Amino acid sequence: MRRPVHRLAMAAAVMTAVTAGVLPASPAGAESRPQSPAGAESRQLVGTWSTASDRLTPTDRLAVTIGGQTVRMVARISIGGSGLRVRLSNVFGRKPVTFKNVHLGLQAYGAELVTKSNRPLTFARRKWITVQPGQAIWSDPLEEKISGRQDVVVSAYIPTAVEEVTGHDRAYATTYLSTPGDHAAEETAESFTGTSTQWYFLDRVAVTTGGGAGSVVALGDSITDGTGQGSDANRRWTDYLYQRFGRVPAAKRMGVLNVGIAGNRVLQPGVGPSALSRFKRDVLSQPGVRTIVVLEGINDISRGEYTSAKPLIDAYKKMIKLAHAKKLRILGGTLTPFYGYSTWTEEREEIRQQVNVWIRTNKAFDAVIDFDKAVRDPGFPAQLAAPYDHGDHIHLSDAGRRRLAYTVRLSQLV
Repeated sequence: MRRPVHRLAMAAAVMTAVTAGVLPASPAGAESRPQSPAGAESRQLVGTWSTASDRLTPTDRLAVTIGGQTVRMVARISIGGSGLRVRLSNVFGRKPVTFKNVHLGLQAYGAELVTKSNRPLTFARRKWITVQPGQAIWSDPLEEKISGRQDVVVSAYIPTAVEEVTGHDRAYATTYLSTPGDHAAEETAESFTGTSTQWYFLDRVAVTTGGGAGSVVALGDSITDGTGQGSDANRRWTDYLYQRFGRVPAAKRMGVLNVGIAGNRVLQPGVGPSALSRFKRDVLSQPGVRTIVVLEGINDISRGEYTSAKPLIDAYKKMIKLAHAKKLRILGGTLTPFYGYSTWTEEREEIRQQVNVWIRTNKAFDAVIDFDKAVRDPGFPAQLAAPYDHGDHIHLSDAGRRRLAYTVRLSQLV
């Protein structure tokens, strides 16, 4: 059950879109960063929430054709600020998608919004936008401030059917689907009779902050995506991480962005594009990104036919080079155990150990986060410690995901 919101983080007065810094739709391969308003050099746009997108089709888990209805999606932001913007993506679409009457509010419970919190979003000062295939677009900013760790709700009316939706399959969050028609401005839940556990089109939220704030981007697979948690639980290891940031002085907080995809691999496409191929789009183009945490590679090992760690190591080196070219810090997370999982073999375990030795000793990453050491069984390091095992011997329990978050030293991320 979600905790009801008892106070507004946005002013109840009507929010007026700031027209400075309006962005055109951006190509899929381009860096899509909104710019701070003119005269605000001491302030910058920082990502406060993100997800990694892929193409959703009717063959995917719970995927449906979207259109002729309103989609209402919930995202828990990490850092607060003003000038909030959302990004809608058609990166994986093959036809244009039109969005009308997009709104942003605060969640009360389920599809119901806090009274008088729902505000219209504009795109280049228009109430509608058509996003071409392969593109994404940011909304104009809202003026009022919003505090961090809020459940914001984006409602968008999609007038025509979209069969190939750009979205995120395993949101572990409830999305609400309306009866036919435009219900985006409504704050009640009556029209939202259907649900899904996917995010559609929405892939980023950013705010304007001061004091040199930045964001940390977590690149990964199901361990980062949050497999094992309940729907609407917000118990990804990155959720626990931004909870930690909430207890430090505001000037030291960072946005925490999760771009994990369950089933994703570093080297080969499969569930989503490979991590290496999506690195520029999902990581480097995030607004305000300062630090990157890489925790990915176990699917390459557990499902691949590699005979050594070299292919993975070479991929990590490419990511490091790309990050350093942007003057960003990049941290390497050691790969966690999977003994007892259906695809475990001694040969694959040896490759995992080779990868972890390289991460720990090569000093190619700016710092190392030893996730493996944190959650392995001290008496049998090839397997997860029982309290951290979700039950399938590869995914983590809530305690395991929390343990990952507390393994990160916040000073490593600044």
